[in-house]
Amino acid sequence: MNKVKIILIVSFILALLYVALLLYAFNPSKGSRYLLPEKYSGWICVSYNVKDAPLLEKQNGFILLKVPKNGIVKTSSTSGTYSKEGYYIPTYDEYYYYSKKGIRKAEELKMGGGYSSQIEGEKSITSYFWVTSGDVNEDYEKYVKNRDVLQKPSCGAWRK
Repeated sequence: MNKVKIILIVSFILALLYVALLLYAFNPSKGSRYLLPEKYSGWICVSYNVKDAPLLEKQNGFILLKVPKNGIVKTSSTSGTYSKEGYYIPTYDEYYYYSKKGIRKAEELKMGGGYSSQIEGEKSITSYFWVTSGDVNEDYEKYVKNRDVLQKPSCGAWRK
């Protein structure tokens, strides 16, 4: 083969890989569907792989997590964001509010920060993150900024 053909074939393969990467990155899999108490603001603490805890349901391809006011969810299900080999899988999540009136999309909800932790030698892993239906900067200053990052957060809705 001459150099021109090799360059064209390599260019075509690279372009194909680039398009596949873009499709993968901008069309992530369905992740979790969170049901939060109406106007919830606070820490959410989800523990996965907890022995004897209930499995999470699936709803339209999403893992369904109904978060109570105490912000704590424990499940024997695995987190849907990592493969069996430990690789991160990009997913997108949905957030809804629930109340006595029913369920509605949490359009005013703003995401704060978060992290995950695992105790060495244990299978369970806990994800901690905070959300707010109020002002994200004010809530960060009041409830998040000065807390000891080495301590687990107080799960649940913030008392305002």
